[in-house]
Amino acid sequence: MWEKMMKSNRILVLILASLIILGIIIFINILSFANIEDVIINQLMENQRLETEFAANSIENHIKQVKDELVTLSKFPLMESLDLNNCTGDMRIIHENIESKIDSLLRVDKHGNIVECSSPRFSNFLGLNIKNKDYFKTPKETNEPFIAGLVRQGTSHQIIISTPLFETTSYTPYPNFIGDFNGILMTIIELDHLYNLYLHPFWSSDRSFFFLINADTGETLLKSEGVSDYNDIKSSIPETKNGLSTIFDFDGFGDTILTSSDLILGSETWRLIVLTPLKNIGSEISAVQKRHFFSLAFIIIVVFSGFLLLISLYKSREEVQTKLDRANVTLEKLGIKIEFEKDKFTRADVSLDAGKVYLVKEDDENHAHELFISSLNKGYAGLGIVREDPRKIREKYNLQKTSFIWLTNIKVDKIPCETNIDNIFNLVSEFVKKSKKSVILIDRLDYILTENAFDNVIKKIHALKDLSLSCETIIILSVKPELFDEKQLKAIEAETVDLYGKHFRKNVELSDLELSILKYVNGNNASNKLVSYKDITRKFGITKPTTRSKIRKLQRLQLLDVEQKGRFKSIKITSAGRRII
Repeated sequence: MWEKMMKSNRILVLILASLIILGIIIFINILSFANIEDVIINQLMENQRLETEFAANSIENHIKQVKDELVTLSKFPLMESLDLNNCTGDMRIIHENIESKIDSLLRVDKHGNIVECSSPRFSNFLGLNIKNKDYFKTPKETNEPFIAGLVRQGTSHQIIISTPLFETTSYTPYPNFIGDFNGILMTIIELDHLYNLYLHPFWSSDRSFFFLINADTGETLLKSEGVSDYNDIKSSIPETKNGLSTIFDFDGFGDTILTSSDLILGSETWRLIVLTPLKNIGSEISAVQKRHFFSLAFIIIVVFSGFLLLISLYKSREEVQTKLDRANVTLEKLGIKIEFEKDKFTRADVSLDAGKVYLVKEDDENHAHELFISSLNKGYAGLGIVREDPRKIREKYNLQKTSFIWLTNIKVDKIPCETNIDNIFNLVSEFVKKSKKSVILIDRLDYILTENAFDNVIKKIHALKDLSLSCETIIILSVKPELFDEKQLKAIEAETVDLYGKHFRKNVELSDLELSILKYVNGNNASNKLVSYKDITRKFGITKPTTRSKIRKLQRLQLLDVEQKGRFKSIKITSAGRRII
């Protein structure tokens, strides 16, 4: 019994086994709360370490990028014409030349006087002499850019970056020694600006707090609100170093995660230190443990339900198998097999989608047959229910494997014959359910109506529509509309896609010119005359681009085809195009 269940429900059994294994894993984890808590804490500590390193690297990279951008500006003649006198804050000319993080510039002459600025924030700097400041002397003496580290201006903490300027009128690689020293170009970065960019997103809440310190002096450069300076608590925490990640007992806070990362700014080394008391993240640990409990409960319910479903499927399998076996006997009795054709010639120019019932109002072109053959070429198993002799259809389209049912009351040897709509529907249903994907052609529905009551026929069309939606099936109904009562035809149209009728036309809107082009191509095709782009341009007195645009649109709507014949492009109307005109 178990082996039969395994064979008939392999996918369900695999899912069930996977859920059981997953449940065991979660259950083992929950049995050891201490271990789970350690895992969560280690994960949180690793996340904090990565965030600390990322923030420190981001600040360092920001400052380095500003330095590089400043060097780039100092090397271009652009600086000779850049007017900063008004301190207007207009940095547009700078940002048009480089993708810049610089938001302000100050220019200092060779005597150390600040003579120009780009922002009104620094207008009070104009006239100051900074010749004794490191950020003027060092670039002048070394011909190299300089990062001053932390500079205090009142209550503001700033980083000043400077680079030398030389008298030159052309670009030269750095260092630029062409001409005499002509002063420096400098920019100021507010420390609060770096906090808003890189520290605030991570540690703005009460969960953690941070210190940005000078690693050499221990001076606090920036810190979270409501905490003491670093030097006041230095004795209470482990000695920090670059890349430190640990947990320690912090006075007043208990066990606390500590991470640190260094950043190099010129000759100074800064250190970012982040502290997170575990009591502040206790709710997160509890939430993870609860999720483990809920996951286990869910898995147990799913596993139990899956087991009950497996038993239920097994019990009902015999009944279902009996019905399927009966269907197989019916198909075998009529000699109907599910086989596939490929590479059969067809002139169909419309592609059909599975899950739909299509209505084809026939003329003399056998559109339904062409669409049926086209679907066979796409790997669909086909069943044709036709009024014409199936032997002639096989011969006409060179079909060797496709099964047919002949709509006739005369019994013909070795050819399945049927006209009863109930029997036809049962055969179609059985064929569809046995094949992975199928196409069903019901030719001459008007003939079936002569052999069956209309109410029964329309009910079966409803059922065919439901069948097509539940399976990967294309159903094609062919009718002679003149043989139907108008109300009956409308009832059928309501349940189908009227391929060349209202469903097609409502998606096609043509201008008078486009309709005239269709008629012109059709007239020439009917006389076996080739039509070119040039012919259409001449005929309608339009430009070549207009001709190409109109032909492309009609091609997209599947109303025209363009065939390449050597260097000549021949334009032909499709069956859909003929329907339109």
